[in-house]
Amino acid sequence: SVGSKLDSTLAPPGYHVIHAYTAGNEPYEDWEQFEHLMDDAVARDKDEAYQAFKDERAKPIWDAIQKRAPRVVKGACVVEKVATPLTHARFLSRHRGNYGLAIAPGNSEGWTFPDVKTPIEGYYRCGDSTTSGIGVPAVASSGAVCANAIMSVWDQLELNSKIKMP
Repeated sequence: SVGSKLDSTLAPPGYHVIHAYTAGNEPYEDWEQFEHLMDDAVARDKDEAYQAFKDERAKPIWDAIQKRAPRVVKGACVVEKVATPLTHARFLSRHRGNYGLAIAPGNSEGWTFPDVKTPIEGYYRCGDSTTSGIGVPAVASSGAVCANAIMSVWDQLELNSKIKMP
């Protein structure tokens, strides 16, 4: 997504902000060799093997971006932030850098995604730990599921029509 296309204040004039991510199924085992760098930003920045591995793993996202925006190339960006499973473990307290709730359909354990309803009447659960994915898309979709548990889509649309946006 290019948020600065909707809100030009997100980037200086002549620049844009691009937010892109992949499926988030990166095996943590591949990153274990760099765990010793998790709490040392200076060491991470200086570690050539870590930076090369990160660049290698980010290449598919750069390839995808360039298909949609050919002039956006690695090296032309003023600021580039690439998150890894180690990033998710460090900043989001995600076990082994997992990317949202990982429950395989038809799994042998019989696990399912948590229901939005709880035993407490009027108390619902939502967020990216209750559905697949991570971040804003997962939170938004789980919020929609909660809204559907509270009232019908038609009631929601009626309420939305009463909201006046500037």
